[in-house]
Amino acid sequence: MQEDLTKSKMMNSITQERKLLEELIFSLSEEQLLQPTLEGGWSVKDIMAHITSWEGLMIGWLKTTKLGEIPQMLPPGLTWDDLDIWNDRIYSENKDMPLSLVIDNFHASHQIALKTVEGFSEDELMNPDRYAWRDGKPLATIVAANTYWHYAEHREQLLKWRADLEE
Repeated sequence: MQEDLTKSKMMNSITQERKLLEELIFSLSEEQLLQPTLEGGWSVKDIMAHITSWEGLMIGWLKTTKLGEIPQMLPPGLTWDDLDIWNDRIYSENKDMPLSLVIDNFHASHQIALKTVEGFSEDELMNPDRYAWRDGKPLATIVAANTYWHYAEHREQLLKWRADLEE
């Protein structure tokens, strides 16, 4: 995490990275959104559902934190080393969802995520000692990992995919 990160800078990063991701996604045709030509046979639609799912998890974790409770961040039996297993589960749960619903959920989840993050104070987000269960890491790392870092990661993936298609 950046030493000089503030809530305002974080919110700007979320907005900016999401805008770049959406511009790229929505520049694609419906056919391109549905092509299972990404890593693992995923489509852009699957990436959108994946991002939406992780935003939803983050929203739940933040809401639990706001209630003064410690969120259960991992499904029973999984560790952070099992992210591929978790992502495969998310893919399986969403792969047959219609594109229109994935798009609606993609937009709605982002708005809820923004409102949820906005509901936290600077100290709640940035103070690494605010929550003992975070082991010296600010809550902002959860937000960054499930918003602007995640958006940038998948935007780069999609840019590479699109460049490969054009070759």
